[in-house]
Amino acid sequence: MKKIVSHTSISMLLFYLIAQFLPVLIISAAPKNFQTEASIYGTIVSFSLGAVAMLLLNRKSNIKNSLTSSPSLPLKSVFYWGIVVGIPLVLLTQYFANIIEILVLGLPIDSINTQNILLIVESYPIYMIIVSIMGPIMEEFVFRKVIFGFLYDITGGIGAAVISSLIFAFMHFDGHILLYSAMSFVFCFLYSKTKNIATPIITHIAMNTLVMLVTFF
Repeated sequence: MKKIVSHTSISMLLFYLIAQFLPVLIISAAPKNFQTEASIYGTIVSFSLGAVAMLLLNRKSNIKNSLTSSPSLPLKSVFYWGIVVGIPLVLLTQYFANIIEILVLGLPIDSINTQNILLIVESYPIYMIIVSIMGPIMEEFVFRKVIFGFLYDITGGIGAAVISSLIFAFMHFDGHILLYSAMSFVFCFLYSKTKNIATPIITHIAMNTLVMLVTFF
């Protein structure tokens, strides 16, 4: 049976791309002495609009696959899998992926992407809304609900998780492919287990927020 990309999927992908590139346009239009602030606040605005747009699109989603057609676990179970199971599982997976990257692949322990974000948050604490909330919401809709969900019936769960996780990792542009792929694989597992995109969103938001709080406090 031919697999058709839904209008909701296309719209979510478009909003994701707009959120990524809109700050570039804002920076180019800003005065030279205001470009840093334009980048920060432009990103906050574009990511916030993108996340809200995806939440609204999801309410009337026409994405059809085995995951969206299956009944979701009850809300109580979604929170259980998202917090009690999801957070420790992601942290554990991240820990072992870090060990492999350092000892086997010879990569530095620090992620350039993470370090840059921390520097921004240190100077502009409001940017944490992107790291902790808006970014995770958009990423889960795009990489889990759209890409993983689309591939799920074509390649099977494992194949879909591998492909979508590699795309997720490459989109972070800092070389820690195994680390980001491993985290993404857990998010895929949580989504497929509960059949509710809220589960990996909860885990992703909680994990990013926890990292930020531990780092600064």
